[in-house]
Amino acid sequence: MTLIRRIIVLLFFVVSLSSLANAQGEFAEDREASNYNVNQFGAKINTNGFGFMYTFAQRVNYRLRRNYEVEYDYVKNLKEVKVINTYFSSYFNNIKRFVFGKVNSVHNIRLGYGYNWMIFDKRDKNSVSIHLQANAGFSFAFEKPIYYEMVDSVTVLNNQASYYYSSHKFEDYYSGKVYDIITKSSYSTGLNEIKIRPGNYIKLDLSFDFAKNAMTVSAIELGTILDLYYWPVTIMYDQPHNFMWSMYIAYQFGRKYNPNINRDYRREQRKLNK
Repeated sequence: MTLIRRIIVLLFFVVSLSSLANAQGEFAEDREASNYNVNQFGAKINTNGFGFMYTFAQRVNYRLRRNYEVEYDYVKNLKEVKVINTYFSSYFNNIKRFVFGKVNSVHNIRLGYGYNWMIFDKRDKNSVSIHLQANAGFSFAFEKPIYYEMVDSVTVLNNQASYYYSSHKFEDYYSGKVYDIITKSSYSTGLNEIKIRPGNYIKLDLSFDFAKNAMTVSAIELGTILDLYYWPVTIMYDQPHNFMWSMYIAYQFGRKYNPNINRDYRREQRKLNK
C-alpha cells in the first residue's frame, strides 16, 4: 500500500508541475458546466494486451459522477513469444510465426458501473483536472481454440521427403504421436468451438483531463484491473487462471453535454435573430 501511495503522490506532483508551467497563474475564463453528463471513448494498452472502451458518466454533483462502461480487451499471456519453424520454410510457402504453446485466443468484454470523483478541478487556464475512478461489474471471456497445421505423415522417394499435414489443437503435439508444427491455421478454424467464461471485475484508476475546452474530454488514464472468473480461462497450454490482474494506460476523448443548457442557448439565439 505504501508503494501505491508513493506512485499516486508522484503522479500528482508531475501533473501539478506541468499545470503550473502551462497556466502561469491565469484564471480559467470558461469553467466546467454546473450540470452535465459525459460521453467518452478510449483506447488502451494493457500489460496483457490492448483494448477499447466507452463510458457514459452521469452527474451526481459537481465533483461526483456515476459511470456506466463497456470495455473490450484482447488478452495475451506475458509468456507469449512468437517463433517460426525454419525447418519447413523450404518446403512450404505459407510459413508464419506462431506462439508455441498457445491454445486459445481470448477476448474479454466488461460491463460495469462505478463512480468518478474529481479530486482537483481546472482552476487555472490550461490546467489539468484529476479524477479518481472505481468501477466493478461483469467480465465475459471468450475462448476461441487455436489450431495449428501439423505434419502427421511423411513419405520419402528418391531421398526426397514429402510432408503431409492437417489442422490439430496444440494438445495433440503432446499426444504421443509424432507431430511437428508448421504454422498456425487460419483464424476461422475453431470459431464454432468458442466458450464463454463469465466472471466479475474490479477496476481502479486515475484520470488526468487536459482538454482546453471546458465541454470536452481529452484525458490520460492510468489504472489497474482484476478479473475473477467462475471457470478457469486458459491461454497457454496447461496454465488455467481463475483470475487475471493487469495495469493499463489509456487515452480517452469525449464531450460533455447538458440538454437543458442547450435548449436555453437555442432559445436565446432565436430571440436574438428576431
